[in-house]
Amino acid sequence: FKDTQLGKSGNGIKETVGTDLQTLTENNVFRFPSTFTFIFRAFASIDGIGKGLDETYDIGQLAQPFIEKFTEVRKGYKSDFDKNLSIFSKATGLNPTDVETAVSSPRRIRYVEETLRQMEEGNLKIRVRSLENEKQLERMALTQSNMLNLLIASLALNVAATVGSPVVTAAAGLGAAKFALAAFTGNAKIKKFDKTQAKFTNTKFQGEE
Repeated sequence: FKDTQLGKSGNGIKETVGTDLQTLTENNVFRFPSTFTFIFRAFASIDGIGKGLDETYDIGQLAQPFIEKFTEVRKGYKSDFDKNLSIFSKATGLNPTDVETAVSSPRRIRYVEETLRQMEEGNLKIRVRSLENEKQLERMALTQSNMLNLLIASLALNVAATVGSPVVTAAAGLGAAKFALAAFTGNAKIKKFDKTQAKFTNTKFQGEE
């Protein structure tokens, strides 16, 4: 994002966070409340109508006093003095949170130093999750399962062709058909997996040249 703002050429968004985004969407389902959609649409409609009637219309500027009032109520300011005192304490650091941070900083620095020393000595091991390797292993598992189904289907087909017993031939034929169907389904899963991977590894969005 910074390179884009500075006019420099950098890696695409999908190339940078594509795998992380895919894993996040697979592990969690994003659901927006219905009220969010209606409220956003209402604000967009009001903004569009206002700008159509007046080019200088700015919904953000008009809503600023109400937002400030709402913020003051949420923070519990009883007077302007409390508001100014809160702003002054945050600007100068003279508030309980900053004082506690300053007092506890040496202890936290010591904890970080001890943790790094344990890592250097080998007493503490950190597990790093490789999303790319996880996806490769997942595809490998699908491929191996598909190959196993094909192998069993071929074996059952050979048994059906060589054994003279009608019962064994029929059973082997049914088994071959079953595992062949499973192999066909597995091949479709692999294609779907590759298609999903391509969406997150592609460096350009749809419609971009």
